Amino acid sequence: MEKLPLAMNTLRNSRLPELSLPQFNGDIETWFIFKEQFKEIIENCGLNDKQKLQYLQSCLIGIAKHVQTVDDTYDSLFLALEQRFENKRLIINKHINALLMLKYEKFRGDSNVELRNLVDTCTKHLRALKLLNIEHNTFSELLLIQLVMQVLDTETKRLFEMTLESTDIPKWDDFLAFLNKRCLFLENLPSAGTKGKQNFKDSPRHKSFILHTDANVDKKCKLCSLNHDLYNCDKFKNMPVRERYNIVKSLNLCLKCLKPNHKVSQCRSKHICFCKKNHNQLLHFVNVKNQEMQNFESSQPDTRRQDDVIEPICFQNSSIKNNQNKTDRNSFDFPSAQSNIVQGQVSGVNMSISASQKHKNDIILSTCIIYVENSVGEKVPLRVLADSGSQVSLLRSSTADFLNLRKLKTDMSVSGLGGSNVNIKSKIKGVISNGSGSYKRVVDFHVVPKITNMIPVNSFDISHIVFPSNVHLADPTFNTSNSIDALLSADIFFDILKDGKYKLDNGNLILQNTEFGYIISGNTSRFSSGSLHCGLITKDFETLNDTLKSFWEIEEIVPTKFVSDELKKCDEHFLKTMARDTNGRFCVEMPMKDNDIELGQSKSTAIRRLKLLERRFVREPHIKDKYVEFLQEYEDLDHMQRVKEEEPGLHYYIPHHAVIRPESKSTKLRVVFDASCKSSNGNSLNDILLKGGTIQPDLFDILLRFRKYVVAFSSDIKKMFRQIKVQEHQQDFLRILWRPSPEEDIVSYRLKTVTYGTKPAPYLATRCLLQLAHEGKNKYPLATPVIENSTYMDDILSGADDITTAKEMQRQLIGLMKEGCFHLYKWSANSEELLKDVPTENKEFLFNENDELVKTLGLSWRPRGTHSCIR
Repeated sequence: MEKLPLAMNTLRNSRLPELSLPQFNGDIETWFIFKEQFKEIIENCGLNDKQKLQYLQSCLIGIAKHVQTVDDTYDSLFLALEQRFENKRLIINKHINALLMLKYEKFRGDSNVELRNLVDTCTKHLRALKLLNIEHNTFSELLLIQLVMQVLDTETKRLFEMTLESTDIPKWDDFLAFLNKRCLFLENLPSAGTKGKQNFKDSPRHKSFILHTDANVDKKCKLCSLNHDLYNCDKFKNMPVRERYNIVKSLNLCLKCLKPNHKVSQCRSKHICFCKKNHNQLLHFVNVKNQEMQNFESSQPDTRRQDDVIEPICFQNSSIKNNQNKTDRNSFDFPSAQSNIVQGQVSGVNMSISASQKHKNDIILSTCIIYVENSVGEKVPLRVLADSGSQVSLLRSSTADFLNLRKLKTDMSVSGLGGSNVNIKSKIKGVISNGSGSYKRVVDFHVVPKITNMIPVNSFDISHIVFPSNVHLADPTFNTSNSIDALLSADIFFDILKDGKYKLDNGNLILQNTEFGYIISGNTSRFSSGSLHCGLITKDFETLNDTLKSFWEIEEIVPTKFVSDELKKCDEHFLKTMARDTNGRFCVEMPMKDNDIELGQSKSTAIRRLKLLERRFVREPHIKDKYVEFLQEYEDLDHMQRVKEEEPGLHYYIPHHAVIRPESKSTKLRVVFDASCKSSNGNSLNDILLKGGTIQPDLFDILLRFRKYVVAFSSDIKKMFRQIKVQEHQQDFLRILWRPSPEEDIVSYRLKTVTYGTKPAPYLATRCLLQLAHEGKNKYPLATPVIENSTYMDDILSGADDITTAKEMQRQLIGLMKEGCFHLYKWSANSEELLKDVPTENKEFLFNENDELVKTLGLSWRPRGTHSCIR
């Protein structure tokens, strides 16, 4: 007992390894785990918001790193991550699809490792569904049991059936318990994971399904007497096929499993030759009529014709065999022997071409199985060709349709043998990965009807090849003739290469390690596929279109936009004096002329103009109410403030009057400030100010560009001028006089924001927008070009080719404008989906009137009919 304090003190002083923060790469299946672990570690450490934000940003990798938020705070970023990745319905679908995909897997029920993987996979996805409050009932349990039973071997299914009464309805928990018990049983076998064998010799009449261990089975090779099966015998595999066949026949062995004491019709092995015939692939004859083998198998029912030829070709379907020599209308045909274009690119870049010709030898091309995410985030396996001589990646059009990814427009001319050209009109962005998810990359796939013929052209036998035990092939079916879904370009080919290389078959074949496993390539004369695929690289190929285009570009007289000295001066002045307050609002200084132009007395003129305005109010009282309301809002929003009667040395009083706009839906009356009104010495405020100039695109260009979008929208910047402050030392140039009623005293105010009616106001407002776009181009890449190219004053007319891009563009525009204290409203669009998240008070087009027109940039636009007119 005396040693206990010492032990406790030692425990306190021991230093445990530091916990590393979890990382999140954008995989929604791991979002909830990351969220729980991160919050448990970070939110209990007493960190401030900035520190938590930095830790959170350091844990984001992959696509999660690019999630943007309007406010630069920890809570806003975490909320943005939740909105992006906490898609409960999608996560549920992923887990359900993962369970459904089990039927395509190959599990050996007599392997404890594979059976344990099957159990763990089911348990993982069911536990995840339970955490999402998805409970399973009797019906779902029966479906799940049936799904798993489909991938189990016959022996395991039979043993499970023996645990049930004849009328029992199995339960998932009982089925899972049986599988766990089966795993334990297989793990305890002396030779775990191998299939127990039935001793037909000792008990030929007893069809027992109880598994026996290998200790009771004589595994000596019938040929060399060593301790291995005949199909693993190197001496046997090095013999010609004819000698192998004669040995099997003389030893009275099964043609399917190469074991004694039973015929092919009684064989329990599920493994057959790659040609789909009922014999072992070591006994496969190439292009000969195997009448002897048929006679040997005559004791079993056989539906094959007696004149069948055992060919080394495994077709995807029957139509492929029948049409293998016909011209595919979707393939790219060039004047060469069976030539098929693989890919190409114009504008002086390389072309890669695939052709075929008759040849005796075979070159194995490097194929691999990759995973590409479809439109709902599911990983779809594709068989691809890795091409180190291609500059572009290609995707078969049928595969692109199956993935259902958004197609982007492109214009690419592909050149093949003989100089024939094929145009590619679309491409997609796909996320490729390997099976473990340790490698991910975004790839631009150009969509073509067909990439190449079947690869390999003919299937071939690989039983003589001894692969290293640690090798995982990137394409386990590399020797089976099948179609190619995609082609990976050279930049991806060299990106996926890893350390690890083997030479097989006397150095003829090479195994190269990659992110997807080992790819195999090389020369082999052992097989004869009948065709040879070759690559051809051409450089600086120029089409007639390119030549003509180059001619016009050289001869074109490029118009240069004239920039006046005044505009240059205003821009330099803006960059020198512009500032932004803590809220992000712009604070600017009005540019003034260099020459000393003095202003005379202006207050008396402002008083006279105010009294004239009041007389109008008597005649039109409805205007007075709106006028008073307008200026009261001006003051309430802190866009103007009262000043003392004392007047500074430099000041100017601006007269103001009303402009009625009956067609306007938001502002029927606008107060216009007359900064051109002359003072007592004949000069006005506008006389001493620089105008700047037009820095936005031409109105005609914006309207033409607006017409090309599939999804078009328009919006206004609310009170754009008044969202920009004028620096305080110039605000006395913007004084006005006002009183709501003639019975009250006249009060002096000064305007605090850019004022409509002053000469540089349009320049200052649009220059602030361009500055905002420039500063936010990295954070808002879609919104920046809209402000730069599709905005005229406070009107935005833009769009996109699909609704997804349009919604993201809308989100970025709102976020970017908010950073400059601008607010977008009067939203209109030809897509109701784009407006569904916009508050009603911010909409101008509501999709509920039969013939509603939207006024924008001098035109009347009918979004429902997607046409414009002039009225």
